[in-house]
Amino acid sequence: MHRSHDQLVNIVALERGRSTAIPAALDKVAWPVTALLFVFALIPRALAGRFVTVDEADHWFPRADNFLRALQHHDWAGTNLVGHPGVTTMWLGTFGILTHRLLTKLGLAGANNMAITRELLRLPVALVTALCICLAVPLLARLFGRRLALLAGLLWAGEPFLVAHSQLLHTDALLTSFMTLALLGAMLAFRLDDGYISPTRPIRWYMLVASGVAGGLAFLTKSPSIVLIPMLGLIGLVGSWRAPQLWRKLPVLPLLAWGSVAIVVWFALWPAAWVNPLGAVMAIYRQARYDGGEPHAYGNFFLGRAIADPGPLFYPVAVALRLTPWTLGGTVLAIPILLRRGAQRSRAALVLLAIFVLLFVGVMTVGAKKFDRYVLPIFPSLDILAAAGLVGVEQLLRRWARRDARPVSRRSLGLLYGLVACALAANLAWYHPYELAYYNQALGGTVAAKTIPVGWGEGYEQVGAYLSTQHAGCDRPIAAWFGEALVPYTCDAVVPIDSVLKPGQARYAVLYIDQILRNDVPQSIALLRGKQPIHTIRIHGIDYASIYELLPPVQPLSATFGSALRVQGYDIKTSAVRRSGILTATLAWQADPSVVTNNNLFAHLLDAQGKLVAQVDLPLVGPQAPAPVWQPGRTVGWDQPIPLRRDLPAGSYWLALGVYGRDDLKRLPLHGPATPDAPADGNDALLLGPFTIH
Repeated sequence: MHRSHDQLVNIVALERGRSTAIPAALDKVAWPVTALLFVFALIPRALAGRFVTVDEADHWFPRADNFLRALQHHDWAGTNLVGHPGVTTMWLGTFGILTHRLLTKLGLAGANNMAITRELLRLPVALVTALCICLAVPLLARLFGRRLALLAGLLWAGEPFLVAHSQLLHTDALLTSFMTLALLGAMLAFRLDDGYISPTRPIRWYMLVASGVAGGLAFLTKSPSIVLIPMLGLIGLVGSWRAPQLWRKLPVLPLLAWGSVAIVVWFALWPAAWVNPLGAVMAIYRQARYDGGEPHAYGNFFLGRAIADPGPLFYPVAVALRLTPWTLGGTVLAIPILLRRGAQRSRAALVLLAIFVLLFVGVMTVGAKKFDRYVLPIFPSLDILAAAGLVGVEQLLRRWARRDARPVSRRSLGLLYGLVACALAANLAWYHPYELAYYNQALGGTVAAKTIPVGWGEGYEQVGAYLSTQHAGCDRPIAAWFGEALVPYTCDAVVPIDSVLKPGQARYAVLYIDQILRNDVPQSIALLRGKQPIHTIRIHGIDYASIYELLPPVQPLSATFGSALRVQGYDIKTSAVRRSGILTATLAWQADPSVVTNNNLFAHLLDAQGKLVAQVDLPLVGPQAPAPVWQPGRTVGWDQPIPLRRDLPAGSYWLALGVYGRDDLKRLPLHGPATPDAPADGNDALLLGPFTIH
C-alpha cells in the first residue's frame, strides 16, 4: 500500500528510529558516529585564522584577562565587566589563559608567543560549540529520527557562518549553542517526540533540568537569550494542551522549575551576582537598552548606502546571504511540511523551531543596532528545518521510484552521509581560514559587499605581512580603520585613519571595506581614493583592504641618474642636529627594479667651501627600500639619517647625491638642474641646498 503525496511530504523520519528506512544496526554505531561528528565539528573550529576580529582585540581578549585578575583577587564585583553579560565567554577565555600559563611553565609554549596565546584563548569556545552539536544530535534523533538528526548535525557543523563565529572568543556562537540545546531539551521534556504529557507519560524532569542549565548558560552569555522565556512557555503549552486534566494544560510548575534552574546557574557562575545581583541585572538592562537599542556609533550599511538603521529587511537579506545554498534551499523545501497536517509529533517541533526563527528575528529587528551575527542563534534551527525539507524530498523521490518500502542498508546510509560530510568539508576548506568571509554562492557571493556590512578584521594580517616587506624597522606609522586588528601584525605604530589628513603623521594608510561601506571618516576616504594603492588585499573576490603609501612632504625636483632613476623630490631636516647629531634627508625616487639592483647611493654633506664634513653610502635596494618596493611607476621614499659631529660649526651647507655601480664604482650620469653657486663634488653629483645648520 503506497503512501499518499501529503503523507510523504510530511514524513521526516519519525518514530524515533522505528522507520523501516533506518536499520536497527544504526543503534550500535551511535556513539562512534557522534565521536566522528565531534571531530568533524571541532577541526574547522579549532583551526582559526591568524587574523583577529576588532571585538576580540578591543574587548574580549582584555576582558578575559581582567575577569581572571578579578577572580584571583576575589574581586567578585570586578567580574561585572560588560552588560552582554558575556560571562561564559570570559570564563572560557580564562581557561585559555590558564592553559597558556601552564604550558609556558612546562616549557611547551613561549610566554610572549601571541599566536599561541590567541589560539588558546579561542580554543575553549571551539570545544564547547563542537560539543554542543554532539549533545544536540541525540536530542534531535529522539524528536525527528536518526537520519534527520545526523543530517541536521552535519549541516550545523559545516555551516560556514557558524564555524566562523565558533573560532572566536566572542558571545554569539556560544549563545547559539546554549539556546538551541535549551529549546531541544524543553521539547523532549514536554514530550513533543511521543505525544503529550499524561499520567502515563509524565514530564521528563531530567531533561527539563538539562534545558534549564542550557538556558542559564544562555542568559549568562547575551541578553537576546530572553527570547527563551516565551518559547519555553509556548513549548510547555503545546506539550500540555492535549492533557486530560485542566491543570496540566497550563504547565506553570514545570516552567517555574525550569526558570529556577536557569537562575541558579546564572547566579552560581557569575561572581558579581554573589555580591550585587541587582547591579548585575541592571548592567544587562543598560547594555540592552542603550547599546543594542541605539544605532551603532559608526553607522551601518544596507543595499548600497550607509544608513543608521537598515530597517526590517536587513535580517532576511543578511540571513539569505550568510546561509549555504543547501540550507537555504532545504529550508524552503520544509515549508510544505510546516503547512500540512500529518506526522503531528515531529511537525509540532518543526513548527516551534520555525516560530523561534521568526520570533528571534522579530525581536532583533526592533533594535536599531543590527549586524548579521546578531541572528546567529537561528542558524541551527534553520539547519534542522533544512534537513527536514531535504529528507522529505528524498522520501518523495523514493516514492516516485517505487522504492519506499525498501530499507536503506547501513553501508548505503554511511556512504551517503560520508559524501555529505566530504562536500561540507570541501566547502569549508575552500573558504578557510576566512569562513567569516563566506557568502552564499547561489546568491552571487561577492554581491554581499554591495548589500550588507562586510569586514570585521579579516585581511589585516595580510596587510601587516605585506607592509613588513616594504621596509625594515618600526619607524613608519600606519593609519588604519579598525587599527586594533592590525596592531598584532606590525611593529610600526598604528594611528587613527584621520591621521592621513595631517601631512607627515603616517607613512602608510589602509582603507578597509567596512569603513568605506559605512562611510566613516569620509574625508580620509576621499583623500586616499584619489591616490593609487600600492597593494590590495582581496579575499574570495572582495577587496577588503587597500594600502596606500604616504610620502613625507618634499620639495619637487626633476633629476635623473642614468636612463631611468629619477629623483622626484627631497627635504632636509636640521632641527635634530644639535640634540641627536643626526641630519635627516627625505628622498623620493622612481625607478625600474633592474636599474637599482646593482647601484649604490652616496650622500655627502659639504660646507660652503666644498669641504666634505659627513657622508653615507648605502645600496639603493636595502632595509630602507627592499626590492619589492621598487616597481615601475611607484614613488619610493625614505628618511635617510646622516650622522654629524656634535661640534659641527653653524653655517651654510649643501647635500650632494650621486649613484654609482657597486662593482665598477662608476657614477651614473646625471641629468638635472644646474646649480651654479654650489660647491663642487666631482662629476654627476646632484647638489641640494643651501640650507643652514644653527
